[in-house]
Amino acid sequence: MGDENALLDFRQRFDELKISESQRQTLIENEKLSCECKQIGQDLVIEKDARRHLQTRIKDELEPLTNQRGFVLVLIDADGDGYIFHDTFLNKNEAGGRLAADELLAQVKEYIKNLNLDVESTDVVVRAYANVRGLGKACVKNNLMKSTADLGLVANGFTGRHPLFDFVDVGLGKERADHKIRELFRFYINSLQCKHVLLGVSHDSGYVPFLERFVADESVRDRVTLLEGYQVSPAIRSLGFKKRVRFPSVFAPGWTPIAQSSASQAQLPTPVTASRVTKGPFQCSAADSSKLGPVMKNEQGQRIDKPLKVDGGLVQAFQKKNLCNWLFLKGFCAGCERSHAHSPLNDQHYDVLWFIARRGICYKYQKGKACNDPTCIYGHSGKPVSSPGPTEIPTNKDQKAGIAEI
Repeated sequence: MGDENALLDFRQRFDELKISESQRQTLIENEKLSCECKQIGQDLVIEKDARRHLQTRIKDELEPLTNQRGFVLVLIDADGDGYIFHDTFLNKNEAGGRLAADELLAQVKEYIKNLNLDVESTDVVVRAYANVRGLGKACVKNNLMKSTADLGLVANGFTGRHPLFDFVDVGLGKERADHKIRELFRFYINSLQCKHVLLGVSHDSGYVPFLERFVADESVRDRVTLLEGYQVSPAIRSLGFKKRVRFPSVFAPGWTPIAQSSASQAQLPTPVTASRVTKGPFQCSAADSSKLGPVMKNEQGQRIDKPLKVDGGLVQAFQKKNLCNWLFLKGFCAGCERSHAHSPLNDQHYDVLWFIARRGICYKYQKGKACNDPTCIYGHSGKPVSSPGPTEIPTNKDQKAGIAEI
């Protein structure tokens, strides 16, 4: 009997010891959690302080920039249809140029009121580009002016009227005005001070491949207005820019295309007319855009370009053909200046044309953004590639790090 009582007492003490040990472990865990919570709280305070410090620093660095006067940029390809000043301006030489500048400034200021911009604190910067001599001859042939030299006087009056207005003579050359406008647009569109861009290129579908890179970026698209002239390319209008405006009090309502003189033709690769619009749209059902995908990435998750084995001789031959990349790689072109007349491409020729297209760098890639479009025809290597040899496979350093398809 005594042994049984001793055994029961032992079991009871053992159970109490287990409960005590469990409570001790609970206290230890709670203490650990308490310490961890305190540490997390201290880390949170440190992070908050660091964030406030960073916010203050960013504010101090950006404030001088954001407080500077903003501006609206007006870019005009004055070589094309629809951007010829009214004859009432053209007939008054320098005085007419000054009047045209005043009227354009008034129209732009009236328009930007609809964009919720403060007119008084927003400058208007205008850049108009044209071959003044060639355009002057066309104006004379259309009985808009008496002398080709008069247009130079109009341009001088326009430029001298306001400090931020320029009518620039780009001289002879088919793409000179286009090149100026493209590069200025690319340069200013990401500027904090550039609040909006009015783009006067609606006559020329040759701008379509360039502008298509920007349409997908909403922050860019919403800050662009197409300044439409008399001639409007359907390809330009179908790009997706939502804002459009016309200034009929500045630009004449009609313009008759005039071929360049024989002297001009001798200095240019091809004859240039007042209108450079190529009709469209074009379709090529044989073009297989699935070849452009899938998107390829390296181990760091960065997009890389698919290696292409192309022949250098074919690259040079296809460059001379000046084929439309969009039509023969993706199957559709809304309209551009490049050639659309060619038989469907075989796999080898398809890669050659894609190689040429990839010399143009993807706009999203240039901005540091990820491009996940499997049908993007542009390059993502950071720099244009050079022509390969007969068996060379173009690669970049990212491709050597390993490839993962998505």
